[in-house]
Amino acid sequence: MVKINLGSGPVSAPGWKNYDWGLLPILGKYRLTSIFIRGGLLPKTYDSKWPKIDLVDIRKILPDEDGSVDYIYCSHVLEHFEKNEAINILKECNRVLKNRGVIRIVLPDLTKIIRYYENSDKFNREYFGFDKDLYVGILGKIKRLFIRGHEWMYDVNSAKEMLKLSGFENIQVCSFRKGQVPNLEVLDIMAHRKIGLYLEAGGKN
Repeated sequence: MVKINLGSGPVSAPGWKNYDWGLLPILGKYRLTSIFIRGGLLPKTYDSKWPKIDLVDIRKILPDEDGSVDYIYCSHVLEHFEKNEAINILKECNRVLKNRGVIRIVLPDLTKIIRYYENSDKFNREYFGFDKDLYVGILGKIKRLFIRGHEWMYDVNSAKEMLKLSGFENIQVCSFRKGQVPNLEVLDIMAHRKIGLYLEAGGKN
């Protein structure tokens, strides 16, 4: 059984292939993150032990054969790309999935975020933009190399439409740690539960 975790970051489960790309994944892969934390370039929240990862730029062709993958998991990744890039990534996912394969995507739910935004002045508002004023000067520019802002946000309808445009069918709205994809008790992390949108779909439309 082949299981791929796209944009995995430090979160994974046994038996999954982890694909990620960028400066932070490179540091995580080679166990260098702690050096940058001690130097003040990364906050202590980034002090995680990374699993084994393959440095794969998911905006390009995935290194998997057509119809060779059983499950794909992709959490809080697609919103960091422009919409057309996200659709191209999902089309690649559709290509590599088996006929009965399943993809699970987790996104920040714009509807939930707006609700929290309206009801609490203390809610973290980073989803609506990148606070550039916190990253000024040479040190700020270096810090920004580690940060990938949100480029596009989705509600349930726009997320479903994106999956349809990518060739997916049988799209189901799921809930936290509930679905067909295995190991959700590890992959669906508690930090995303409050504002998460969970969808699963089958490929080869």
